[in-house]
Amino acid sequence: MISVTIFCAFLSLGSAFDASLDADLAGPSQIRKVVTLLENMKTQVEKEGEDDQASYDKYACWCTTNDQEKTAAIAQGEATSAALEADLGEFAGKMSELKTQIANLKAQYNKDFSSLNKASSMRMKENGESHGEETDLVGAIQACKQALVVLSKEHPELMQIHKAARGLQAVRVQVLSEVLQSSEVAIFKAFVEKAANADSFLAIPGMQSYAPQSGQIVGILKQLQEDMEKNLGDNRAAELKAKEEFEALKAATEQEMATAKKQQEHSEAQLASFSEKHAQASQELADTEEQLGLDRTFLAALRKQCEATDKEFAERTKSRMEEIAAVGDTIAFLNSDEAHAMFDKTVNSFFLQTKAVSDSNMAQKVKEQRLRDQAGAALARVASHNASPQLVLIMTSVHLDAFTKVIAEIDKMTAELKKQQQDEVEKRDWCIKELNQNELTREAKYDEQANQLQKIDDLKSAIETLTKDIAAHTQEIADMQTEMKRASEDREGENGDFQQTAEEQRMTQMILTKALDRMKQVYALMQIKLHAPGAPHIQTSGTDTDPGNGPAAFKKGGKNAGGGKVVAMIEGIITDSKKLEAEAIAAEQDSQTAYENFMKESNDSITKLSEAINNMSANKAKAEEDLSMTKTDLDQTNKELSGLHDTETDLHHDCDYPLKNFEVRQTARQGELDGLAEAKGILSGMK
Repeated sequence: MISVTIFCAFLSLGSAFDASLDADLAGPSQIRKVVTLLENMKTQVEKEGEDDQASYDKYACWCTTNDQEKTAAIAQGEATSAALEADLGEFAGKMSELKTQIANLKAQYNKDFSSLNKASSMRMKENGESHGEETDLVGAIQACKQALVVLSKEHPELMQIHKAARGLQAVRVQVLSEVLQSSEVAIFKAFVEKAANADSFLAIPGMQSYAPQSGQIVGILKQLQEDMEKNLGDNRAAELKAKEEFEALKAATEQEMATAKKQQEHSEAQLASFSEKHAQASQELADTEEQLGLDRTFLAALRKQCEATDKEFAERTKSRMEEIAAVGDTIAFLNSDEAHAMFDKTVNSFFLQTKAVSDSNMAQKVKEQRLRDQAGAALARVASHNASPQLVLIMTSVHLDAFTKVIAEIDKMTAELKKQQQDEVEKRDWCIKELNQNELTREAKYDEQANQLQKIDDLKSAIETLTKDIAAHTQEIADMQTEMKRASEDREGENGDFQQTAEEQRMTQMILTKALDRMKQVYALMQIKLHAPGAPHIQTSGTDTDPGNGPAAFKKGGKNAGGGKVVAMIEGIITDSKKLEAEAIAAEQDSQTAYENFMKESNDSITKLSEAINNMSANKAKAEEDLSMTKTDLDQTNKELSGLHDTETDLHHDCDYPLKNFEVRQTARQGELDGLAEAKGILSGMK
């Protein structure tokens, strides 16, 4: 590396040689000037080295500071990324645990609900059986009481005995077998069968004479009444206990269901919270990874740039040290005794011999010197703009070497300069082409990056919308299932009320029908015999003290009319009961139809919503896959853009100076060529 200072030194050296020829005397003072110039040049080079060192120190500090900051940022980003990935794993595990817990709570709730429904059905059945048994016992007890009243009279009427016996016929065999012995059951049944339709007292067991002999039957009836009253009390106590146990079971089950529901709602709230945290952590992780990519790209570019600067500084330092060493060696050589001895034999003798040249050669020498000066001046004008080592050597050769050799050097340098001109033109064209191509490629990549960023935003928006729609549909399904459950509970309650109402109306109709049949038996017969004189006659045998019934008896006024009103009232009540039963059946059918339609419509809606959720879930999964792929593409695009920027930086580093100084360098080099041509022309004229 030869600086402008070295060039100036050689230029001064050439001028010194010219001055020596004019003065006809050189001597050691000229060498001293060269040494002084070399020492000044060494000082200048050392100063330039110090300036380079100061610049490099600042640049190195900048590199170190940025490297440390980015390295710390990358370490922090990697730690944050690892922590976020750990959080995502924890959140995912917790979400899975909560989903399992919610499913178990739902299953437990449904199980309790089903158990409660079964218990309610069993309770309704038990209540119906208990009610039926109670009705039978009440009827049987009432029949026993009526029979005891009749049989306790001293002279009961045969019709009263008929009525009491028919009332006792309603007592079930199971009731009898539970409270009476087999012999008593036989006596009871024989009495009831005969007494219900007997046409005389003698046909009734225990009634062999007018005076009742029914003490045994009365005892059986009393025992039967007492046992049935006891059974009735036991039945009612058992029913009350069963009801209390059911109420307790129902309350406990409902409490368990409420607790499960509350736990489910709490778990669902936790699941929503962890889902939100998971989404936030995922977004934060994506942002962190994106920033990490940018930081790593920055650090790689920084290190590459700093390494290039380190290399350049090392090369400059090495070259400068070589230059300083060369100048120092030259100074040492010029100051050495050997150099002075040599100068005495060469330089001084040359000038002394020149002084001794004959006058005949002086004119030729002066002419040559003038031509040398003209050629040197032409080269000096070129050298004022270019400190080329070759040019310096040629300038020196003008004063020292033969013209033929100088002209050869000029031709050689001219060829090299022309080649440099052509190389610079090719370099300029290549730089322009590469820079333009790089810019076009970067613009295309920036467009691609913008499209990818827009696509990412669109996909994120679509995923968010699908997530909200899926949640809304899921909630809608849950609401429908809740309504269906409530509808089932209401329907079950309505059906229970209907069953009870229908059963009560049928029991009413059955009881009233029996009463109506009994009333019709009496009053229809009286209606038929209204044309006969007197009251209906009942033939009985007299006794020693009682003549028995006569052939006729006086009518009692108003009896038939009152009985007819009672029959009509009972028939009206039965009609109303049947009407109520029919209305209850119709209402039950309408409710059942409405319930079935509601359940069908709800199931259809749930099916459609489930299909919509499946479709949206598939679309969401596709969007998430596209989002991941687009992010990958964006990362690749960012890397390519970073590479293009690095290439652009390298191109500018390599091309900015040639492009900015192209015209100046071309003009200056052309000036060199012109100067060399002029010098060659001058020297060619010396031949």
